[in-house]
Amino acid sequence: MKMNQFIEAAEQKAGKKTELAKILKISDGYIRMVKTGRRGFSDDVCIRLADYIGANRLEVIAASNLVTEKDEEKRKIFESCFTTAASVIFLMVAVGNSDLLYLDTNTYIFTVASYFVLC
Repeated sequence: MKMNQFIEAAEQKAGKKTELAKILKISDGYIRMVKTGRRGFSDDVCIRLADYIGANRLEVIAASNLVTEKDEEKRKIFESCFTTAASVIFLMVAVGNSDLLYLDTNTYIFTVASYFVLC
């Protein structure tokens, strides 16, 4: 998912761009700069955004870094964050335990690991 999509989901939930800025504790100008690709959010803002919309924190942080990162090697690292999250979700659905899906990556991975240890 691209950063714009995360921001648009949050804007839709907040109702107004200015309200989202208050929730994230940043200026609406900062949001515009990220949407236009001139800047990325700091990690703490990414975490607030992810928590607000119920998204994976790591994916939002990676998407934010992809806004401005030019180095191809680093871009591949950030892009792999989306593949990892998608793989874990696929694995849980494949084993028929979608009830174990959590939005918090740390809890989710621990739950997945616990599940396979118990099996």
